[in-house]
Formats: sequence, structure tokens, C-alpha cells
Amino acid sequence: MANTRKTILFIVEGHSDKKALEYIIRKIYSNYKGIEFRVTDGDISSNETVTIENVEDKIYRIIFDFMEDKKLKRSNIFQVIQIFDTDGTYIPENAIISGENKKIEYTETKIVCKDVEKVKTRNIQKSNIMNHLLGQNEIKGFPYKMYYMSCNLDHALYNQQNLDDALKGEMADKFYERFIGKEEMFIDYLKTDVVNGVPDSFLASWRFIKEELHSLERHTNFHIFFQDNPLPGI
Repeated sequence: MANTRKTILFIVEGHSDKKALEYIIRKIYSNYKGIEFRVTDGDISSNETVTIENVEDKIYRIIFDFMEDKKLKRSNIFQVIQIFDTDGTYIPENAIISGENKKIEYTETKIVCKDVEKVKTRNIQKSNIMNHLLGQNEIKGFPYKMYYMSCNLDHALYNQQNLDDALKGEMADKFYERFIGKEEMFIDYLKTDVVNGVPDSFLASWRFIKEELHSLERHTNFHIFFQDNPLPGI
């Protein structure tokens, strides 16, 4: 990160994700005035209307709407960072098992769901879209990079799976409050509590999460963002 007049746009899946991360990252890079967040309101990679053919258009629309809202030019965008939940996307199909609850339940060893075939189909779609985006260095000319929280942000940051929506917001508040005044410790927290064996190489970190049951386990490669943008390198 070099030009303090440039904007880094973080795209996350939910408002509680934004709440958990935005304050901390802005404080870590306090000399950099261009940290912004936008929310996709759900998992864009498992949305049934999203395909490999149109996913870049969907992401571009988020970027475009952000620029319109902030009255920015294309040249004002330094980088777009998107953070995905893995949701067990890459696990073997035999780790998806039948259960009675309509709501999908995640553990670190299996997905329990009422409609096994639907989850299998979702995983194929989600993995195809994520693999496609992983091969992109830009979206419609905007520098682009993607990172993951596994099996989702709640699991990665709070070590809690299957939180309901009401608790997501409450946990997000408690999480960022935990780092007030010591925001740089968030990076150490990722490394000591969340990375859990993920390689420090970006491409190797993605190979890791696709193996075995890793996309259900508690992991992240978001530490690599800070590794690639070291303090005080702003």
C-alpha cells in the first residue's frame, strides 16, 4: 500500500463480518485513510443466480455502486479484497450426511443437512466459482485478491459454529471491542489461534484449504494480507 489517496475496498458476506473487521483494520492502518467495506448480503458464491459467467459482473456491480456512492473514480481504487467463508465447500461428499433439521449444521468433521443432494450441488457451484475467482488477478480492471475464513468468519474469529443471526452481531461487537487500543494484536491472534497450519504462501494456503476436511476446520489465510502489506508500510 503506497498512495494514501487510494482506496482498498474489502467485500465481506454479512454486516456482522463488517462490524467485526472494519474498525480493527482501519486502526491497524490508521495512517491510511482509504479502508472501506461493502457487504454482499449473503454468500455470492453459493447464490443460485450466480455463475462462473456472471460472477465477475456481480462483483463489479458492488465496486461500481461503491464508487458511485463515494463519488470516486476508477483510478481511486488501489485494490479489492474479498473475504469468503469456506462452508465446507471442498470436503469429500461422504462427509455430507443426512439430518432432520432444515438448517444446515456444520462441525469440523461433517455437514449435517436435510437435503444432502442440495448441499452437494451447492458445494460444486461454490467451489467452481471460488476456483474461478482465485484465477483472477483483477475484476474488470480492478486489482483483486481473495482470502478465506473457515468454515466461516464466526468459526474462524470466535471459534463458534452455527450461530444464529442475533448472536452474530453480539459476537462481532465483543470481538472488535476486545482489540480496542491494541489492534495490531489482531494479526498475532490470527497467527496463533486461527491459521492452524495454513502455509504462509498465498497459493499454497488455497491448496491447503481444498484438502481433506480443512474447509470445515478452523483456518484462515487472511494473515497473508498483513504479511503482504506490512506495518508501517503505508
